[in-house]
Amino acid sequence: MNKHHSDKYVFEYSTPTKYINALKKQKVSWPTKYDDMFPYSSGNTDWWTGYFTSRANAKGYIRRASSNLHSSSILYAQKMLDQSATDKEIHSTMAANYVMKDAMGVLQHHDAVTGTAKQAVADDYNRRLYEAMDFSNKQYNKLVQDRL
Repeated sequence: MNKHHSDKYVFEYSTPTKYINALKKQKVSWPTKYDDMFPYSSGNTDWWTGYFTSRANAKGYIRRASSNLHSSSILYAQKMLDQSATDKEIHSTMAANYVMKDAMGVLQHHDAVTGTAKQAVADDYNRRLYEAMDFSNKQYNKLVQDRL
């Protein structure tokens, strides 16, 4: 790009530090913003606020389930590579892994992970995650026991 357009532009790789330093050289000043878009509402009684602190237990549950998914996936992958594994073991392992991945995919929805869903929807998210972990942990616990 520099070879063909250097008469108008200079292209270079940058970093956040280089960007900030370039702004400092130009003495760019940014105004301080005191107002905020929050809280805003999507209805007379539907306020979108508190998503950093709302449903803390559910957010902790999502983090624990994510950790569970990561650690179980390691044992599941090792089971897939086990030449002595039966078709039934392979099927059970794949099913357990799929159920957890499916539930964790749903729980990444912006209303789930932020805690802004309506109560009935939040209850459904929690139910899905509980059922997925219950199903997956049966296979995961079996694989852990086999290791011990």
